[in-house]
This record gives sequence, C-alpha cells and structure tokens, in this order.
Amino acid sequence: MHNPRNQDVLSIANNIQLHERPSIQQVMEDNFLYNLTLEDFAKISLRSLATFKREFKSVFNTTPGKWLLHKRLENANMLLNYTSKSVNEIAFESGFENNTHFSRVFKEKYGKSPLHFRKEVPSI
Repeated sequence: MHNPRNQDVLSIANNIQLHERPSIQQVMEDNFLYNLTLEDFAKISLRSLATFKREFKSVFNTTPGKWLLHKRLENANMLLNYTSKSVNEIAFESGFENNTHFSRVFKEKYGKSPLHFRKEVPSI
C-alpha cells in the first residue's frame, strides 16, 4: 500500500470505501420494472440477501414480492389508462413475463381483466 506504484489501486479502494450503499428505496424505485431476482436487487443495493430482506421489511413494511407486485400493477393501471399500447406490451413493460399471470393478478386487484378495464377507459 505504501509503494508509490500502488497509488491507483489505493485511490480506487478509498473511493469504494467512501461511497455509501444506495438506499433500498432508490434501488427498488429505479428497477422495479425489470424482471430481477431478489438476489439481483440485493447485489444492486450492495447488500447480502438476508440484509436486503431485513432492511426492505423495515423500509416498506411488506415483503419485496408483495411490493413489486403492487408497483407493477400500479404501473400497468397507469399505462392502460393513458396509452394505447396492447395489454401484452403493458404486461411486459410493467415487469411481467407471463401474460396469464399478469391478467390474473390484475383482475384480483382491480376486479376486471386488463382488457375489460381498458374498454371502460375513455378513448385516448
């Protein structure tokens, strides 16, 4: 470490040490539309999976899975209301890989399938 040739390495190590971990809230808000695993979210937030889950619960007072589902459904609702994109496009853009799953959980939350929900929205 004291060798002058190691100054670049020492500078990088100091920069890493000085940077704080990103907030879980910011990581989730920035990435909820991507189909990432909990392990991926933990890595992005620079935490172990166990620490990520524990801190997530303390910040959001729910589980990551429930929070993600809620945020993705809110996003889909907004897209159904304000865009003319197809239901399949909206499902994909909202982070759902499976259209059947998307339709089922959307109907559970809003009482109508995405297609019926869309038909009740005034023309865009």
